[in-house]
Amino acid sequence: MFLSGCTAEEEQLIDQGGVEVPVAEAFPSWSAMTHDSSEMNGTMFENTSYVAYFSAPWCAHCEATLDAYDQTLPEGKMMVFSYDDREDYSDMNAWHNQTESSLNRTVDRPFMLHPLLAQEVELSNIPYVLFVNAQGYVYHIQVGKITDIDAISNLWDSTLTATTDEDGRWL
Repeated sequence: MFLSGCTAEEEQLIDQGGVEVPVAEAFPSWSAMTHDSSEMNGTMFENTSYVAYFSAPWCAHCEATLDAYDQTLPEGKMMVFSYDDREDYSDMNAWHNQTESSLNRTVDRPFMLHPLLAQEVELSNIPYVLFVNAQGYVYHIQVGKITDIDAISNLWDSTLTATTDEDGRWL
């Protein structure tokens, strides 16, 4: 099973019959403007699983990963966030158009600038992808390049069924 918090320096653990189990961490509340000037926020995804993909417009090696996620995940289940708010990289519409041009196809995902959210999820490297279950907890964190569509699909399927008990322990 994939568990959240595996990249954190200090995990919160619960002793469960002699076995220490990581406590699930909630994905932070967020709100952002998309590349097409629509407002999105975390409450729009209550009771549904989704993926938060973090990267930056200048990341050339991230594009293959973004492509793999885009081909694998259902429509409306992935948000693309940039952490880089420098002036040259803060135009999300330009990033979206550049991605579509590079991939030579339509990418129907919201692109949003949100460096504060990247800090809150403790972004350590890019691409940085968080799989969030329907309860709003980070089920898995994937760091770095991945283009294996089967692996992404398996992570997504696991996220759809991942649940916690009332104490925040993964079941």
